[in-house]
Amino acid sequence: MVDDLFAAWSADRSGGRDSIMLAPTRDLVAELNQRARAERLEGRHAGPEVSLADGNLANAGDTIITRLNKRTLRLSATDWVKNGDRWTITSIDEGGRIRATHSRSGLHVTLPADYTATAVQLGYATTIHPAQGVSVDTVHGLATPEVARQPLYTMLTRGRHANHVYLQVVGDGAEHTVIRPETINPDTPTDLLEAILARDD
Repeated sequence: MVDDLFAAWSADRSGGRDSIMLAPTRDLVAELNQRARAERLEGRHAGPEVSLADGNLANAGDTIITRLNKRTLRLSATDWVKNGDRWTITSIDEGGRIRATHSRSGLHVTLPADYTATAVQLGYATTIHPAQGVSVDTVHGLATPEVARQPLYTMLTRGRHANHVYLQVVGDGAEHTVIRPETINPDTPTDLLEAILARDD
């Protein structure tokens, strides 16, 4: 499922669409972000890099997401850096400060090194909750059967042109789970979606 999600996201990005991946866990988000960055850098020299709050590295050209409102980091007289804003890094100075362009407004900001180290992550993928303020062309989201209807709604409404959900409907293939009831008689995709829609978070 993760491979399918990543391949579809990558095809959208190659086609010039602004796209984001959504995943249920921070570990999976970190993995998807690392994979996306590795694909972007394939065969290229990274240049100056900076460490981010999620443990990943970033350089000019990377997509990042800010995770903390900071009114003192102004974009204009009426706008500032907010949780969930997505940016493209344009440069990194020797002190570790990031110069970035907002993905929607095109406005620029300089993010201090201490803010970057504690409140900035790669922005190719994110968990569902921080995506509430995101608006992109397409979304590719991985949903687990345990998700509730509110996060599913968020996942299905961030994309202007298309929203795709990847839902696991078969067992994981592990030998210890082959005889479990849900593996022997698996729920259909409709069963799983009905259960999600019935779950209130």
